[in-house]
Amino acid sequence: MMSNSTAKRDISISKSLSYLLRHGAEKENLSIDESGYVKISQLLNHQRLKSFKTTFDDISRIVKINDKQRFQIKDDLICATQGHSMKNINNENLQLLTKEELINLHVYHGTTTSKLSIIKSSGGLSRMNRNHIHLTCKEYCTVSGIKKQSNVLIFIDINKCLNQGIKFYKSLNNVILTEGDEQGYIKWDNIEKIIQLNNTHNKDNLQGIELNKDEI
Repeated sequence: MMSNSTAKRDISISKSLSYLLRHGAEKENLSIDESGYVKISQLLNHQRLKSFKTTFDDISRIVKINDKQRFQIKDDLICATQGHSMKNINNENLQLLTKEELINLHVYHGTTTSKLSIIKSSGGLSRMNRNHIHLTCKEYCTVSGIKKQSNVLIFIDINKCLNQGIKFYKSLNNVILTEGDEQGYIKWDNIEKIIQLNNTHNKDNLQGIELNKDEI
């Protein structure tokens, strides 16, 4: 069993990897390709990881045990599977989902009740400073696209979005991603329904109370 000190160290290393691979590679003068891959040897020489005396084995272990599969290793390279804010990262690692695939999925975004009015007043779901809006669906049964504190699910009207030319992708760890419309939004009108969960501890159980989105 992993000791508390090792677990805390792994969390610190994982957070450093997330920052460098999703947001900070260019600012930190790391060579990152268009698919988001960085040489592991480069990362190991970066001060953020050197401060934890990080080894290749540490990174391999963290990638393997990460419950949200945030990273992927390919040969001597590593990438974040989603969540990028760097604009030069393309969609090469993402699978474009077809209409035939999407219409069979129940796609949603997890959030909290306190944020619903903010989302509505802003016009809908926004990718903000990231490249994509993060979504998931019960068919993929992934926790990567929903935060632990989420107690509300915003279901997306896929047909409306597709008719407006909005594209959806699947990441390497089965998170559904979209750039949204030209303004980076899934508009409030494109929301099909909103469910407040009965059991926030079991995200596989999507049972709950449907909220009236016009009254939020």
